[in-house]
Amino acid sequence: MLLRPNQNCRIRKTTGETDVYGVPIAGPQVVERCAIIRLNIKNEKSSVRADTSASRGNARELVADTMFLLTKNTVAAIDDLLIFGDQKYWIVSKFPRHDLQGKLDHYEVTCSIWRACDESASSC
Repeated sequence: MLLRPNQNCRIRKTTGETDVYGVPIAGPQVVERCAIIRLNIKNEKSSVRADTSASRGNARELVADTMFLLTKNTVAAIDDLLIFGDQKYWIVSKFPRHDLQGKLDHYEVTCSIWRACDESASSC
């Protein structure tokens, strides 16, 4: 076994349904062990449609560059929600990693920031 998971994360499967904003609805959560390879979150300028205007308008948004390793028994899939600490991430890729004998050892998942509206949020 190559993977030595040292953190707890939570996985919430998406149900296939969406809310009124088109955001996937996540189901109940499952606690899993994981390892963090990369967890870079930054607040960057993003261009807006009026970028060609004289004011050179822009907005700021959180951008994540993340990679987690999950065990071979994970329930996580692409488009599911991964929660680590207080931050929610959207799984955008899932790649199987094998040991030297060719057996599945773990999964490498990359994520972006989950942009869903919370019930506690005052606006979306």
